[in-house]
Amino acid sequence: MHIGHQTIIHQLVAQAHSHHQQAVVITFFPNPVVLFKNIKTPFYLTSDLEKRALLQEMGVDETIILPFDQELASTSAEDFVHNLYEKYHFDTVYIGYDFRFGANREGDAQKLQEYGQKYGFSVAIQNPVLQADLPVSSSLIRQSIAAGEVESVYQLLNRWYSLTGEVVHGDGRGKKIGIPTANITSAPQKLLPKDGIYATRIKIDENVRPAAVSIGVRPTFYDNLVPRTVEAYILDWDVDIYQKTVTLEFIQRLRDELKYENAQSLTAQIEKDILLTREIVSNGK
Repeated sequence: MHIGHQTIIHQLVAQAHSHHQQAVVITFFPNPVVLFKNIKTPFYLTSDLEKRALLQEMGVDETIILPFDQELASTSAEDFVHNLYEKYHFDTVYIGYDFRFGANREGDAQKLQEYGQKYGFSVAIQNPVLQADLPVSSSLIRQSIAAGEVESVYQLLNRWYSLTGEVVHGDGRGKKIGIPTANITSAPQKLLPKDGIYATRIKIDENVRPAAVSIGVRPTFYDNLVPRTVEAYILDWDVDIYQKTVTLEFIQRLRDELKYENAQSLTAQIEKDILLTREIVSNGK
């Protein structure tokens, strides 16, 4: 959902609504790359839940997520288009310049235009959206997120990189040291920023608060490998939010996750992280 996608979607919504029609986005899950390359590691920049919410905010009336499996992957380009057209009877299809579809990626923009002439729909093709003379791409964003460079992706997403998940019970260590945190789940294969401490905003229902967030394996307390966790200390907040779905927006990376000699040293550092988070979020950085 980077600015290239957003450009297409804004055009789709504007044109559809000006003609009193529905703006519909069709996407796939799993991502074809995940299926073909059998990717098991974190890959997705947006979960299905996050994608639907973002598209709805942009004015999309319906999001259709097609299950991408071997059967769909082996469907010819024309059969794919014919099946969709028979089901949805669309007037215009909006695609990116590098859009490919059908078995062995045999379909491209030119073929889609040919099918449009045959079945009776038009095709709008979006040219690449450039940033620093390079086409904006999901792979470029993945590289930045994996490196913890959350600030640099704002201009590529036109928003802060985010994580939507449920608040669940953790081991309670934060509460024991006087800094209670909310443990937030993430969707399978959701790409989390590099381990470290981040200044974020957290959205809880209609409320938005600053939050100092730790991503990592809590090395001060655990010597053995443990699953990565996302823990948020929410500033100016003392309401129970267990089992609520919240959204974190990553604004700035503060530091690496470090191992401290004791809980007191860790607490002292966290207090500094909290002060810096308040400053960063309040300044709108």
